Amino acid sequence: MLRIASCSAIALGLMAGTALAADLPQPIQPAQPEISYETPATFSAYDWSGAYIGANAGWGFLGADGKSGAKGALDENQNGATVGVHGGYNFMLDQNIVLGAEADIQYNDLSEKKDGVELESDWNATARARAGYAFDRTLVYGTGGAAFKNLTAKNGKGKDEKNVVGYVVGAGVEHAVTDMLTARVEYLYQDFGDQRFDFGGESQKTKLDENLVRAGVSMKF
Repeated sequence: MLRIASCSAIALGLMAGTALAADLPQPIQPAQPEISYETPATFSAYDWSGAYIGANAGWGFLGADGKSGAKGALDENQNGATVGVHGGYNFMLDQNIVLGAEADIQYNDLSEKKDGVELESDWNATARARAGYAFDRTLVYGTGGAAFKNLTAKNGKGKDEKNVVGYVVGAGVEHAVTDMLTARVEYLYQDFGDQRFDFGGESQKTKLDENLVRAGVSMKF
């Protein structure tokens, strides 16, 4: 009986302690920080891929090196303004490597007359490949392809007009001003080799090349 009474007393004591503990103020649990499952922001490089059209203007330096006694404007350098349009397409191999193709045509203000011989050019055009490295919104590129030029030579005996073909190489820097508008500066060297002009039974030969420095803007679409 004594053992039963003791057990009963212990049980009553535990129940009373539990009830008393329930009545006491409970400790405040610290607020747990919220866990965010949002994807962290990532850097997105400028996308150079796509088609574009634009306009350009600059200055051309036409060199004429007379051969076999050719003289006058066929052995005289000249320079003048150029203005034209261009268009092309770029695609990106990865985040930095850009490949593309471009064509352009421009009006040339080139004309020289000396010792009774005149040489002039009305237009110039190129069809080129481009390859460059992009530093996000700035593209440094090299270019090369075919060059085409209109030439007219004349003296007191006659006139010879022709369209000649050569090669062109160059380099430039282009920057994306906005997502749709880019601006560029570039240098092109064009070599048209030896050209022969006939003047009513007389012919003269000259070696022709041109250096072109120009700036332009392009619109992507």
